[in-house]
Amino acid sequence: MKKGVLAFSVMAACAGMAQAQSSVSIYGIVDSAVVNTFKVATGTGRDTGNQAALNSGGLQASRIGFRGKEDLGGGLNAEFGLENGFSVDNGAALQSGALFGRRSIVGLSGSSFGTLHLGRRKDFTDEIAGAYSSITPYSGFITAIHANNLDRIGGNRANNMIYYSTPTWSGFRANVSYGFGEAAGSIATGQSLGYGANYDNGPFGIGFGYWQSKLGTAANPTSDQGAGSGAGCSTTLASNTGKAGQTCIKTWILGTHYDFGKINLRGTYSQVKQPLLVTGSGAAPNFNTTFSATTGTAAFTAGGSNNSKAQILDVGADIELMSALTLTTSFIQSRYDFIGSPNKGKLTMYIAGLQYYMSKRTTLYTTAGTQGASGMYNPGVGTGSPGADNRTTFVAAGIRHTF
Repeated sequence: MKKGVLAFSVMAACAGMAQAQSSVSIYGIVDSAVVNTFKVATGTGRDTGNQAALNSGGLQASRIGFRGKEDLGGGLNAEFGLENGFSVDNGAALQSGALFGRRSIVGLSGSSFGTLHLGRRKDFTDEIAGAYSSITPYSGFITAIHANNLDRIGGNRANNMIYYSTPTWSGFRANVSYGFGEAAGSIATGQSLGYGANYDNGPFGIGFGYWQSKLGTAANPTSDQGAGSGAGCSTTLASNTGKAGQTCIKTWILGTHYDFGKINLRGTYSQVKQPLLVTGSGAAPNFNTTFSATTGTAAFTAGGSNNSKAQILDVGADIELMSALTLTTSFIQSRYDFIGSPNKGKLTMYIAGLQYYMSKRTTLYTTAGTQGASGMYNPGVGTGSPGADNRTTFVAAGIRHTF
């Protein structure tokens, strides 16, 4: 009897140790907002009207994920992550319907080893954007002004990625990422590559990220899943005369912040180039004949068929009004080079928001912004464009719950 009790005790202790050494958790964000946008093209002639909508992800994109970690000993862990993105307003899956489109990785991590991931995930430009840009308080409201998200501020991903980040040494960390194109007979076709570094220690932080993608084919598209928001990596547009394996997009982002305690000042500067675009579309857009244009495809749009270069400035401040109330405010301006045009296009946004933290998990928020355009089509603020270079304004109120 005593031997049986002793054996059971040992087994229970071992089971407890195994449980302590391994963990699996479910986490997520559910975020939805009521948005009223003033001046949205109706699709009938040159008519515009106000649009009221229930949107998903007004503060952060909604998601549900599973992550696990196993202690391998010696400070090394095995880990995995599976994350699905979805739209709260209609329940639809995002990321083109991929089951785990936001993230699907397996790898190793440790305080002395760093982090090694294999699979589909974001690259280091997203980590710079998340730390220093306006993406977290404003989410999808600002991705269009960021060259239709070609600077990857909204968290673009790559398939077939090897991601390695060093350990953090006194606030400094570096990264390199590589996405396989997986084309037979050509390493370069569809290939992606990124790198970067960040220093964040005390109140000050500064970081840099770079990313480039190479043109794929219809059978082997680029591993970069964010390249589709621009014309530069398209395999079907006549404006793109590049050959498979040539670099079709280059982007980099530099960010910094300084936290004074109650006030955090932050900012990013990013640049996007689409080197394979060579076809112009005249000296200027003709708003009289073409009222609406598809952003990222049409001429004189952000990331469009004649947009060879974009530069984006994003600066702002986060101000703690009370322990549970934060005011955020930002100024964002992006400038665009169009092939064959002597003038640059320009988008300018002023945006502000309030976040009230009801608890550690639940936040009420309101956001308002206005975006104007000059010399190009206004892409709108995530809920439809206003047509031509018209100004658009929006107000939103929503709730975010994390778990």
